[in-house]
Amino acid sequence: MAAVSGALGVALLQMAVVVTAAPQLDQPADRLAELRSEIEAAADVDVQDFVAVMAAYRLPRTDDAQQAERARAVEAALLAATEHPLTLVGALAETVTLSYELESLVKASIVSDVLAGRDIARGAALAALHTVDINLAQLDRLASPMAADLRARRDAVLGRLEEEG
Repeated sequence: MAAVSGALGVALLQMAVVVTAAPQLDQPADRLAELRSEIEAAADVDVQDFVAVMAAYRLPRTDDAQQAERARAVEAALLAATEHPLTLVGALAETVTLSYELESLVKASIVSDVLAGRDIARGAALAALHTVDINLAQLDRLASPMAADLRARRDAVLGRLEEEG
């Protein structure tokens, strides 16, 4: 799961900050703690989203009313299962950005952990974007009016990651 991997990336950055133990790292340390909490929580949300999508796909569809209700439920579940990973990617992109600031502030002997944390956070973000892409394809198939906005958000966050990379 992308969130679990991303939390590991943040933890490596946190370790570098703790080992360096410099006052100028207090604010980044606080932000890393917030990001890690947000990213860890995203793992549970991902499971909930998956369960909701699968439940929606299992709804009966024997008549027009059931088919319409199923389509609404699938779209709603897919929207959540697309928005949540996009939020996760935003937090991971912020982690990547913060890692560049930390790189010059931590002890030289621990910079490799900052680099590894950055790589893990970036990889987790890209993994979460795979989920977004799969769900966007399904939303397109359903002709969801929200697909275009979600795709724009996806493109923006991917652009942010590529700028940092």
